[in-house]
Amino acid sequence: SSGINAEYGGPNHAADTVVTRWHRAADGSITKIDNKPVLEFVAILRAGANEWAIPGGRVKPNERVFDAIKREFSEDALANLARPQDEQSKISEMLSEHFNLGITIYKGYIDDPRNTDNAWIETIAVNYHDSTGVSFSKFPLQAEGSSLGVQWITIDQNLDLYANHEWIIEKVCYHRDAYNPITEPKRRNTELWTTTSTVTS
Repeated sequence: SSGINAEYGGPNHAADTVVTRWHRAADGSITKIDNKPVLEFVAILRAGANEWAIPGGRVKPNERVFDAIKREFSEDALANLARPQDEQSKISEMLSEHFNLGITIYKGYIDDPRNTDNAWIETIAVNYHDSTGVSFSKFPLQAEGSSLGVQWITIDQNLDLYANHEWIIEKVCYHRDAYNPITEPKRRNTELWTTTSTVTS
């Protein structure tokens, strides 16, 4: 969630992008545990916190959520700002093509360590899933700025992520009918809610 500071009174709005694909064996078959397919997601290693997280960040004033999702993912996971202009244009085209339809998995309060009594972060988390394993594999993942690292993480064991991002991952597994190993999310003291509406361009 780069660029967020819980400094404004009330909710600070953010957008998180959960990019997923099926984990596959060497022969291309989808990996299954307990007869459920196993997901992978793109994660960034947050500078400062030194924890893996879902790419995302602040929704700027008058910015559409869809635009914030593309911008933050390109900055956090693709190092778009550090690339030459022609590469930035190609990445923008890729995101417009593959981020044309997403499922809103989660919406509401996020248990971010920067929250205060008077200001807090509320996020909308959108899942973009590559069922073929071809589209998102073309993304040139690269860390830069607020991200110390970026990689695909296999969701085959319980995760301990930044803020309460493992809750979001748990809900993605549920909605994709995937193997769900998230058994003990770190924080259970806040009511959270989900929706399954679509986000389009």
